[in-house]
Amino acid sequence: MAKKGYLALSTVFVLFHLYTAMFGVVPGNGQRTIHLLLMLSILFLRAYIKDNKLVNRIVDLAFFVLSAASVGYIFYISPIYDLRGGITTTTDVVFGIILIVSLLYATYKAIGASLSIVAMCFIGYAFLGPWFPSILQHGGFQLGRFIHLVVYTSDGIFGSALNASANYIVLFIILGAVFNETGVGDYFTSIATSGFGKLRGGPAKVAVIASGFFGSISGSSIANVIGTGTFTIPMMKKCGFEPEYAGAVEAAASTGGQIMPPVMGAAAFLVAEILQVSYFEVVKAAAIPAILYFVAILFTVDLYARRKDLKGLDLKELPSIRNLLKKIYLFFPLIALIVFIGPMKLTITKGGIYTLIFTLVLVSFSKENRINKEKLKKIAIGSANGSVSVATACALVGVIIATVLGSGLGYRLSAILVDFSGGNVLALLILTMVVSLILGMGLPTSAAYLVLATLVAPAMIKLGVLPMAAHLFIFYFGVISNITPPVAMAAYAASGIAQCSPAKCGFRAFQLALSGFILPFMFVYNPVLMAQGTWYSILYSFIMALLGIYLLSCAVEKYFVKWSVSNVERAILFAGALLLIDSGVITDLIGIAVMASLFAYHFLREKRTASLT
Repeated sequence: MAKKGYLALSTVFVLFHLYTAMFGVVPGNGQRTIHLLLMLSILFLRAYIKDNKLVNRIVDLAFFVLSAASVGYIFYISPIYDLRGGITTTTDVVFGIILIVSLLYATYKAIGASLSIVAMCFIGYAFLGPWFPSILQHGGFQLGRFIHLVVYTSDGIFGSALNASANYIVLFIILGAVFNETGVGDYFTSIATSGFGKLRGGPAKVAVIASGFFGSISGSSIANVIGTGTFTIPMMKKCGFEPEYAGAVEAAASTGGQIMPPVMGAAAFLVAEILQVSYFEVVKAAAIPAILYFVAILFTVDLYARRKDLKGLDLKELPSIRNLLKKIYLFFPLIALIVFIGPMKLTITKGGIYTLIFTLVLVSFSKENRINKEKLKKIAIGSANGSVSVATACALVGVIIATVLGSGLGYRLSAILVDFSGGNVLALLILTMVVSLILGMGLPTSAAYLVLATLVAPAMIKLGVLPMAAHLFIFYFGVISNITPPVAMAAYAASGIAQCSPAKCGFRAFQLALSGFILPFMFVYNPVLMAQGTWYSILYSFIMALLGIYLLSCAVEKYFVKWSVSNVERAILFAGALLLIDSGVITDLIGIAVMASLFAYHFLREKRTASLT
């Protein structure tokens, strides 16, 4: 019975969001409250079904009822509450407390204890403000004022973060589920295998390209690892890649899927929402850095394969070109999405729903790919499961945002960070990177981004960093934390498939994704890489960055073009990479001179050795 109820709720959830995406959202607070009501109900019902302990099931069932009652009350009272001028009754406070406690527990069930603990610390700060050191001190909240700010205003739980989840993010999670069930995701993997499988180290290159395609749809590093890694990791091992390396390639590439347009990860929609810009502007700014990230991994993989003399797949193992051409229509949904949100300049919601409709119509002509009853069930359940963690995180982060705004902590923290960095942009960026990585290890990318966008981004902007660059900087490091030891979740997932040491796999993935730690600094100092400037300046910066990333890959693999290098030469390669990555003409010329000199040295030494033999 409970399982049927879970399927029914998931189906209602999908239908509700498809309907509102097509015909318009429920006005006022309606869209967000219904979204949260469905998400909490689905989460607690799922927990009830999965848990076998009677006590836990009773608690889950109790929170199922309590959360539904509290959100239902807020939905009912919202139109009247707005007319009261901020006056909060005892009933308002009681239901507000129930909602906050429900969210703390729901987030714990959905993504672990980390975010719930952070939120509780901020709640404590709200009431204990007078007892904090002077720089963090504030007057403290009365209970009624706190509940009013957190629950009943647009600065709290039902603020911009949950709005993004209810209006944009969930739609693309549904679209990703449709892509998976209609074979669109598998087709991308087949294209990558056909195009790159026969090349040197081909299976690893397939993993990189396929993960870029699949990850831009799924928006989850771990889901990407599982979705493509079950195919690519065994294929890499079969061709001679070490298990740790095979897992690391998949983990690094899958993580990059979250920064790959056109869909990117859920946090990209939050960037657009917070900056109040079109989603296409975020996609345009993120495109070149994303390409550079994946090219860097391809460079590194190619150098590794050359050094180890690894071959590609046999021709008989490659997908048939004829079959791929027969199914070329499965590539059209991605093109349609790009056209809808690009040249046609539709809103991200309209672009998403029209792409979904286009996909369903397209696959209906294929018996193999068309939607049936079983696929509909999988789409409904997959969409609900994929949305739960994002929605609960977005809602709970609203508690943190409201506390920061209401206490004035945001303004004071910005001043503290600026003072601590001595007004030096680089020092602030490094500090932000460390905080982003630490938060990202314990939180989903969207939750980590939301916290830092509130606390740290204002300080970066205050020191002259462009708002788009500041928010993408935080976003990128939240993503990269998935492969940053010691808590490299994507690498751990990949190591399970590769059957290797999680620690070694995580360290290897960190090495492969080294460019990802440098790229955010690049576009902060050189906004041209965010497609801001003339076409020739963008092209020049892109070429220089490519050369720099190639040298960085050579330094990682200790292999340059076709020669092994010493540790001294490795250091020179790394220095040359940083010079080319820097945006100055002089540094570019020095970097090119370093590259040319090293090439000439090895080329002449090889010729001299050949002549002696």
